[in-house]
Amino acid sequence: MPVNRTDLKPIVNLEGQTCFGCGTSNPVGLHMAFHTDNQRLYSFVSVPPAMAGWDRTVHGGILSTILDEIMGWSVIYLLGKIGVTKSMTVEFRKPVQVEDRLTAVGAIAETISDRQITVSGEIYNGEQVLCARAEGTFAALSAQAAVRLGVMSADYMKRFAPILQQREGA
Repeated sequence: MPVNRTDLKPIVNLEGQTCFGCGTSNPVGLHMAFHTDNQRLYSFVSVPPAMAGWDRTVHGGILSTILDEIMGWSVIYLLGKIGVTKSMTVEFRKPVQVEDRLTAVGAIAETISDRQITVSGEIYNGEQVLCARAEGTFAALSAQAAVRLGVMSADYMKRFAPILQQREGA
């Protein structure tokens, strides 16, 4: 899936975020950053050799993490809600090599209800070959529900709330 990165808008994340997938302050994380065309989310990521399974092949759990992260952020940005994974199915189609420049793509596939969403994710290698894809069912929580259910503390949500309101017209 060729993507013209100059046409994409960067999505702001929290400063000091320590999330394994998207935290810039996590010394052993993936440091995923996100961009959008307002229909899909994109992340361009290279996986370091320490995250290999066999030889130089990226571990399937790491690929699953990338897919989960791009799908969760699709809910955050495209719907302005906190996305919590309820279930996820992953199909590994081709081996992915460490240090290859990957493109992860996420999109809302179906709105089941106000609080339940189906999201899709795909990972393409540097040659734009589809290597893995996933479909996930996510709980789409309001900020208040996320705090009430203990997904985030009230203090953290105060800091995170502007991230939920980034989309134009939100």
